[in-house]
Order: sequence, then C-alpha cells, then structure tokens
Amino acid sequence: MADDVEECRTALKKCPPGHSDRLSSLNDLALSLRVRFIQQGVPSDLAESIELNRAALLLCPPGHSDRSQPLNLLALSLRDRFTQGGVVSDLDESIELYRAALLLRPPGHPLRSQSLNNLAMCLRDKFTQLGVPSDLDESIELNRATLLLLPLSHPFRSLSLHNLAICLRDKFTQGGVVSDIDESIELNRAALLLRPPGHSDRSLSLNNLAMSLQDRFTQRGALSDLDESIELNRAALLLHPPGHPLRSTSLNNLANSLRDKFTQLGVPSDLDESIEFNRAALLLLPLGHPSRSMSVYNLANSFQDRFTQLGVPPDLDESIELSRAALLLCPLGHPLRSLSLYNLAASLRDRFTQRGAPSDLDESIELNRAALLLHPSDHPLRSQSLNNLAMCLRDKFTQGGVVSDLD
Repeated sequence: MADDVEECRTALKKCPPGHSDRLSSLNDLALSLRVRFIQQGVPSDLAESIELNRAALLLCPPGHSDRSQPLNLLALSLRDRFTQGGVVSDLDESIELYRAALLLRPPGHPLRSQSLNNLAMCLRDKFTQLGVPSDLDESIELNRATLLLLPLSHPFRSLSLHNLAICLRDKFTQGGVVSDIDESIELNRAALLLRPPGHSDRSLSLNNLAMSLQDRFTQRGALSDLDESIELNRAALLLHPPGHPLRSTSLNNLANSLRDKFTQLGVPSDLDESIEFNRAALLLLPLGHPSRSMSVYNLANSFQDRFTQLGVPPDLDESIELSRAALLLCPLGHPLRSLSLYNLAASLRDRFTQRGAPSDLDESIELNRAALLLHPSDHPLRSQSLNNLAMCLRDKFTQGGVVSDLD
C-alpha cells in the first residue's frame, strides 16, 4: 500500500497545474491514501486525501463533465472522518456533496444507484447521531430507489437489501410499527439468500436477520422467532472464530438470545450457556471498549437470574461485583446508569434479605434514591423505583424500628 501511495505521489509530481492528467492524478493519490487510512487508520492519510479531493473538485467547476466523481470522492472521505471523529459538520458537508453528485447522475446514469446508496447511508448516520425522523425517512426512500435499480443479478443487490433492512429496523425501534420489522426480516432473508456459504458478508446477514427476529420476538413473543434467532446467532458465531473482530458481538448476541429463552421457558441450561458466552465476550472487551459496559451489565443480570432461580449465594455475590463494575463504566449521562443503579440496589437488597448485613441495605437505599432521581414522573421505571425504595425503607424500619424510615 505504501508503494501505491508513493507511485501515485510521484505521478502527481509529473502533472503540474494545467497538465491534462492532473485531475486523474489527484484522484488516484486521494483514493490510495483513503485506502491506506482504511487499512492502517492513520489520520494524516485521511486528512491529505480530503485536501487532494478538494483540489480535484476545484478543477471540475459546475458544468464540468467529470464533476460528479470528485464530489463523490470528497463526500466519501468526509464520511470516513465523521465515522472516526464524530464531527457532525463533516457529515453535513458529506450529505451536501452527495446531494450535488446525485443531481449530476439523473435517471439512466450508470452511477445513479451508487449516489442514491451513499446519500442514504449518510442520512442514516445523521439520524443515528441526532435522532431526527425525517433523516431516517429520507434514507429509507433513497434505499428503496437504489434497490429498484439493482436487478437480482447485480453484485450490489445484497448490500442494498441489507441497507434498507437496517433502516427499517431503526424505524421499528423508533416507532414500534410491526410492518417495519416484518419488512426488515424479509429483506434480511433476501440478502442472506444472495450471500451463500463462503460469501464474505454472510455472517453480517446472519447477524442482522437474527437481531430483527429477536426484536419481533420481544414485541410479539413468538418462540419460533427466538429459536430461529438463536440458530442464526450460532451460525454467525461459527463464522467469527477467535481473532475475528466481530466475535465478541456474536458471543453477546447469542448470550442475550439464550437469556431471553431462559426467561421464557426457565430451562437452566439456557441460562448457563448464556453466562458462558457472556464471559467469553467480556474477555474480548478490554477497559475502554465501548461495548464493555453493556457486556458487564448483561452478565450481572444473568447471574442475578440464576441466583433468583437456584438461590446459590456465589451467583448473587458475582452479580453484585459485576453490577458495581458496570456502574463504574456508566457515569452521569450514560444511558445505562439508571438501570445499573436500579439493578445493583436490587441485588444488594436480595443479599440483605438472605444474610442480614445492614450495610447492604443501607447501600441499596442510597442507590435506589440515586436511581429515583434519574426516573422522573414520566419514566417507565419510576413506579418500580418508588416501590423498591419503599420496600428497603420498610426493611430498615423492621430492622431498627426508626419511625422516620417508615414515614
């Protein structure tokens, strides 16, 4: 890759301003730097790629026959930088450039589907960042338009099916409309058929179909959806051997599906297997990994479930320790903080009930108070938080007879 970059750099030096090949040399060097950035992650490569793309765009003013290409390439690099750094202005500029490129690729243009797809994905990124429904709606509309341009034999049809499926899953998550998750599942099935065993993206389709089926199970409770989700997660895990960057994701997904099955049917082996997969996933998520807090939280809940079923004290102790670790990973403002406070408080009260240590009850009360502050009047867990705190205070009155606790 370094050789490619240096070759392109040498070629550009031979094409000074005004040279007929300068535009193509700028594009080639920008693209080779972007590829090296994707492989090695060096920010300076991406920054230089963006500057070269800007220089190429200046050589293609409005009306130039090749203007859509540098518009597209600059938008690609800016989206890469947004993905790395999360600066919304990069994403906004990328969207603006993709819109401009799309206008230069009207119906019938051979690259129109590419522009539709790229703009759709940027708008989904913006929805994920800011949560504006109109961005997701437009992304879905553009993904549908893309799919219409890609016949069954087209090499990018499976990608287009995949993209539309994940957008519809996002819409279901936001609005809860059953038809959205049903369509997402059908599109994921269609994508999977186009990615047979041996296809480089098969594991991705297995994973996405599994998650959509799990979502539908959560809403409707059909065990067939959950069973299929588990089967698909197992198949995805086989394609993510040790060392694969998505192995921890597959382990976590399979663990969550098995825990749901345990919750539904109460078979201890499902929970045991869920715990085993959660432990394996956690080993792959070092401190600082963005998914570690969720993994620790899930494992703590699984140990709490097993304690509730079997009453084995070490499971409760481990649940408490993991809940403490999860809380440390969820500072103020973290979406899991209130649930982490709530769960740790519940586990400590269980241990107080079992062993009678006043310090566990005192800490549970303190944590329940903190959770309650994060559960305002319209929060779905407020009533449960009030109830948990009340029960703890009653326990404390029963233990110590202080009337103010009962009040």
